[in-house]
Amino acid sequence: MTGFVRITDDGRFSLDGARWYSNSVVYFGHKPGAMLDWFAPDVWEGNRALLDRDFGLMAEAGLNHAALFLRNEAFFDDGKILQRGMNCMDTVVEAARRAGLRISIFCGPFIDTPEEYFRITGRQWEHDNRWLPSFNPALHAAYVDQMRPFAERYKNEPTVLAYTDRIDRYYKGFDNVSIPFNLKEEWGEWLRRRYGSFSSLLDAVGGPDALENRPTDFHEVLLPQESKWGGSLKNPMAYDYILMQKSDIGDAQARFDAAINAVAPEQFVWTPFEGNTNTWAMLDGFTPETKKLQAIWMEYYFFEVTRPSFVQPFEEWAHTREMIHRRLAVELPVVYNAAYMMTRYLKQTVQRPVVMCHGAFHDSAAYGVENETQHAAILDRVNAACLNADGDGWHYWSWTDDYQSKSSHMAAQNADPTAFYWYGESTGLLTEEGYPRPAMTVVSRYSRELARRAAANPPAKHGEVLLLNSAPRMYNLFRRMAYPTAAAMAGAFTRLGVECDYRWTAQNDLHIDQATLDAYKLIVIADNMYERDFRDMPDKLLAYVENGGTLYFALDRFDAFKDEHGVPFTSPALTRLSGVDPAHTPDWPGAGVPCANWPYPTDASLEANMDFMSFPRLAWGICPGFRHLTPQPFACQLLGFRSTDDDTFTVIPGLVEGAEAIAIGKFPAGSRPFFYRHTIGKGTVYVNAWTNNLFRDSDSRNDYGGAEYDWLLDLPLTTAGATDVDLTRGAAMWLRHTWGYFWKTM
Repeated sequence: MTGFVRITDDGRFSLDGARWYSNSVVYFGHKPGAMLDWFAPDVWEGNRALLDRDFGLMAEAGLNHAALFLRNEAFFDDGKILQRGMNCMDTVVEAARRAGLRISIFCGPFIDTPEEYFRITGRQWEHDNRWLPSFNPALHAAYVDQMRPFAERYKNEPTVLAYTDRIDRYYKGFDNVSIPFNLKEEWGEWLRRRYGSFSSLLDAVGGPDALENRPTDFHEVLLPQESKWGGSLKNPMAYDYILMQKSDIGDAQARFDAAINAVAPEQFVWTPFEGNTNTWAMLDGFTPETKKLQAIWMEYYFFEVTRPSFVQPFEEWAHTREMIHRRLAVELPVVYNAAYMMTRYLKQTVQRPVVMCHGAFHDSAAYGVENETQHAAILDRVNAACLNADGDGWHYWSWTDDYQSKSSHMAAQNADPTAFYWYGESTGLLTEEGYPRPAMTVVSRYSRELARRAAANPPAKHGEVLLLNSAPRMYNLFRRMAYPTAAAMAGAFTRLGVECDYRWTAQNDLHIDQATLDAYKLIVIADNMYERDFRDMPDKLLAYVENGGTLYFALDRFDAFKDEHGVPFTSPALTRLSGVDPAHTPDWPGAGVPCANWPYPTDASLEANMDFMSFPRLAWGICPGFRHLTPQPFACQLLGFRSTDDDTFTVIPGLVEGAEAIAIGKFPAGSRPFFYRHTIGKGTVYVNAWTNNLFRDSDSRNDYGGAEYDWLLDLPLTTAGATDVDLTRGAAMWLRHTWGYFWKTM
């Protein structure tokens, strides 16, 4: 092994001029497990004896890399390097070299206590509560000191693939309610740099009355943790707060990478992101700016895209609802859909290698898997999603059972039923005894698949269909609802034979440009309803349609729009895109004709009988000319939440000349357009007057993968003339038949 793995200009791994994939597993020895110190004197000899066996079996399964999780106490004491720990590390490197594997060094934990800081640096902590490396140069330097000894020791060793930074979020715990560290002070200074004058800030958010405490200076602006609205859409500062996190952390990570590269220029640095930054309280990470970092290690928690039960802090429930499913993880198509979207988004955003790290909670059916067969299925689905999204590989979490898994101690627990054994963060590919689990078959098959792809070296993927989310709706707590909706829409496209691109309308301060939009034949806005985005986005979308593009979106209001701070403004472009003309006489089927046999003479939305099909249910019917294109001609059902505040149907008073109503919503006084289309210039706009949440379930309707509304996307797909469509694609067939036509009987 003589060559170093490189990162190409187009964001791929390369070895000796050929494509290289990360076919990797996380490894932290055998004892004591749970990512504890496996170099410790009382366990090292047992772990050392298994190195050749473990690395040899990894090589037999086709793996080419092991990510080593290590502990500071094995290498540092009072600022001094422990030679014994480094000798152990040398032994591991030699064993990996013999097996033909590469390794990456992941050292922890976070440096967030005076004791850990002293362990690394040998200096007393003198910085009060300034525990954010983004803002404290001394702490940032300590993180560099944590990794520098390894870079200095192995900078000329090709067996060592990379190092890993640990500057990956503001929150070291899982709390978005408390105020961490000295963040209030940094928040005020960040706002000052961003807006310059306080009057500019007030103008941006809609005036002094828009902020609940009427601040007069930057340092008086409330953090979301102090606000009654938290980080929700109702807080005008939510977008700025998450933007601050992403940009500051990205800058700090890039400085770390540069410091390590100065020591070891032949190797690179992984940046890990927690996958639960999609839905959990931590909202930093996940969206770095283009090419700022080197290689993305994405922790994919499939159970975090939509959860089986409520777990968010109760303080946030007042302003941001959380969707749950109450189903087993193995039943959810979102496992595949969200993994695809996450990989595709990161790949297009960072333009660097993106690798998924994934496993499964064992003996935890809701948040993980019930058994080893489900474990193999979950790994299969995430791997397939990663490759279909043009990802660069994976890290399996992990090689062996973590030794605290309940499944590893069944005999002991049978003997002592009152004992408790933690169920473990993941299921190892090997049992505690060292025998392969069924997932090893999947691992071996994907090893061969990666070898085939590396040999073929296909060009970078560029789709014809773009699933586009509004960045302002994703840069706040609403992401908990928005991301699952987008994932379900990606699943609908997959069933239609399309592997779409996925982007947000901004990468931090880098807004999507017209040329990027114009490169697509079809753009689908993935927001549950399109009511908030940057002020120039409707104009860009209008130009896209006028030039021949096809656009689909769920309409909020045709006569107003909101910017990233939630400030309403008049958008002539959005009004044109809506296709609404209040002056035009309604001419769609059923307009002005009372619905036959409407069961109650009162206002449906006020009926006390909850069996009545009132909001948020919608009675709808297909218009005659489109009957052959839909699986059901009419229905009356809950279509999912439209917003967090209300579920009012967008009332369309009239449509522009030439618009076609495709489906109508039925109301006591007559019908209103539910789905319609119209042309602008050379292009076509499809408008859904309800919500895109109909593609996924709410807390009342379990609809993961139901295919009955795929026609809403199939029609614009047909109009767009997309050619990169293949109904026989493996994933498309798999989702249609596993979770499509027969989903109700699962």
